[in-house]
Amino acid sequence: MWERIRRELLVEYYWWKRQSGRKRNLDSPFSLLGIMCTGIGIIILVLMGQTFAAVYRNMIPIVNGAQVADAYWSSLAFALKFSLMMILLFVTLVLSIIFRFTRRKK
Repeated sequence: MWERIRRELLVEYYWWKRQSGRKRNLDSPFSLLGIMCTGIGIIILVLMGQTFAAVYRNMIPIVNGAQVADAYWSSLAFALKFSLMMILLFVTLVLSIIFRFTRRKK
């Protein structure tokens, strides 16, 4: 009798483990929260890049004529590079943390 109960519990545990290990759909609350956090994070990083570009633009000495456009576009390129580098940094940081904690232990 105990062997039968044990066997039934092991079967239930097997199916529970299999069901809980499934990936979540995109309409689950965790996925929506992840998508929203990622979008907001990208927007914040772009705004940070624009802020640094504005500081960089203010540090440029007074320029004349065609040099104004060069200074503006160089500061815009700086903001874009800064934003992309920060996004890459945070994505690699998050992925390394995720892979470290979800790695299967043998």
